[in-house]
Amino acid sequence: MLPEKDITKLKYILYARKSSEAEDRQVASIESQVEVMREIASQLGIKVIDVMTESHSGFKIGRPVFNKMLERIAGGEADAILTWKLSRLSRNPDDAGRIMGLLQRGEIKHIRTSDRNWCPDDNVMMMYVEFGVTNQFSRDLSADTKRGLLKKAERGWCPYTTLPLGYVHSPFKKLGEEEVVPDINQFALITKGLKMVAEKRMAPREVLEYLNKKGFRTKKGKRVGMSVWYRMLTNPFYYGIFEFPTGSGKWYEGKHQKAINELEFDEIQEFLGRKDRPRPQKHNFAYSGLIKCEECGSSIIAQYRKKVQKNGNVHEYTYYGCRRKKGPCGQPYAEQAKLEEQLMAVLSTIKISKDFHEWAVDELKLEQQKEISERSHNQALTRSRYDEVTKRVDTLVEGYISGSIPEEIYKKKLDESEKEKKMLKLMLDNVDHRMDEWIQKAEEVLDFAKNARDRYENGKEPVRKEIASYLGANLFLGSEKLRIVLKKPLESISENAEELNGIMEVYKPLKETMKRAEYHALVAQNPKMGPRTPEF
Repeated sequence: MLPEKDITKLKYILYARKSSEAEDRQVASIESQVEVMREIASQLGIKVIDVMTESHSGFKIGRPVFNKMLERIAGGEADAILTWKLSRLSRNPDDAGRIMGLLQRGEIKHIRTSDRNWCPDDNVMMMYVEFGVTNQFSRDLSADTKRGLLKKAERGWCPYTTLPLGYVHSPFKKLGEEEVVPDINQFALITKGLKMVAEKRMAPREVLEYLNKKGFRTKKGKRVGMSVWYRMLTNPFYYGIFEFPTGSGKWYEGKHQKAINELEFDEIQEFLGRKDRPRPQKHNFAYSGLIKCEECGSSIIAQYRKKVQKNGNVHEYTYYGCRRKKGPCGQPYAEQAKLEEQLMAVLSTIKISKDFHEWAVDELKLEQQKEISERSHNQALTRSRYDEVTKRVDTLVEGYISGSIPEEIYKKKLDESEKEKKMLKLMLDNVDHRMDEWIQKAEEVLDFAKNARDRYENGKEPVRKEIASYLGANLFLGSEKLRIVLKKPLESISENAEELNGIMEVYKPLKETMKRAEYHALVAQNPKMGPRTPEF
C-alpha cells in the first residue's frame, strides 16, 4: 500500500459504471458508488480531479468514457483511479490487460477500491484472480444455466420452460420431490383422449372434437387445433421419454407421470401411418451438445451404428457430425475414438506437475491472506467511523429534546449525519467475499490441470464428458479435427505448463533440504515464476 503522504500527492479520477444487463443486476447504483468512493476519498485525503460515469456493459470492448479516462491518464492529466470494485473497470480480458499494463508500468500509480489498494509493486496474481472473476462472470451465467438444465435432464425432469399440454413445473417443489407434475385441469382429459386413439375407438379428429367439448384448452385458454393435437399424438413425452437439447439425438427416461404406456404410443403411431418411422433411441452420447460445426456453426450430433459381420461378430461405433440445421454443410462425420485421441492431446498440454501445483496453491493462499488482512483493516476503520456517527446522532437527539440545540440546526445536522451513516452502512454491508470464492476456483483449476489427463484416460463416458465440458464453452469440429478454445485459466496453463514444469525440476533437488515455505519463496524469486504467469 502507498504511504498516506504519497496518496495525497496523486491525481485521481473517480470512475463509476453500471449496466442494465444481468452481469450488474445486484450492483449498487452509479450514485451510490460515487457517494461511497467520495467518502473514502475524504477519509484518505485523496484528490479527485474528476468524476466519470457511464452506463455500458463492462463485458464489451469500446466503452467511450472508460477509453477517455485511460487517454487522460496516458496524457498525464491523472495518475490514479478511484472505483467501487475492479469489476467496474472491466469484465473483459482486453480492457483488464490495459489496466494491468498501465499499473505495472507505473503509469497508473494507485487504484483504490472500496475494500483494498492496488499498486505497481504489488504481486498482481490477485488482480488476475479478480479480473478473472469479472471476465468469466457473464460467460458463467450462460454456462451455469446450461449445466443446470443438463443436470435436471439427467435427473429425469424435462428442463424446457414450456412443457407439453397436460404437464406443469411444480411451483412448490422441495429437494427430492417431483419437478414436473400433471396439470390437474387437463391431464386426465388428455390421457383419456390418447387412449381413445390408441384403442381406435374414434379417429383422431373425432377424439379432438370430443375433448374440446369437454373443456380441452391450450395454456392460453383457447380450443386446441388439429396441428397441436397431432404433435401431441406423436410426442414420446406422453409415454415417458424426452429429447434434450432439441435435435441432439440424446433422449432421457423421464420421471414424470406417464399418460400412456409405450405399447399404446406404438398403437397410435400405427393408426397415424407412422409405424415404420425411426424411434427415439435412448443412447447417452458422451459429447452431445458440447461441440459446434467449424464450417456452419450448427450443433454436432452423435449417431450410433452397429455392424454385424458374416461370422457373427458385432462392432459398435459412434460418429459425430454436423446437424446441418443452418443449411447444406460439407463436413464429414468423425469417429468418437478420433475425437478422444485429440482430447487426450489437449489434456497433455495442460498437465502440471505435483510440485508446481503445490507452489501455485501456496502462492494463492499467501496473496489471499494479504487481501483478507487489508480488507479486515478497512472494515475496522469503517466500523469505527460508523460508531462515531451513530454517537453523533444520539447526541443531536438528546440536545434537541433538552432544548439546547435549535430545531433548524438539529434538522440540518441530523440529515448530514444520517446520510453519512447510510453510506458507511453500505460499505460495511458490502464485504466482498467473492475473492475467497475465486481463490477456491483457482485451486479447482489447478487440481483439474494436475489430474484431468489421467482421469480422462481411465474414466468412463460420464467422467470424460465432465472433463470435456470443463475445458471450455467453445469446441469446434471440422475436417474430423477438434478445435478447442480453452477457458482463460487453462489457456494460460497450456501456454506455460511445459516451461513451468521444467523450472520446478531444476529446483527439485533443493526441496528435501529446505522447509516448504522457504523452498516456495525461493522458487517465487525466479522471474519466470512471477505473477504474470499463472493467469487465473
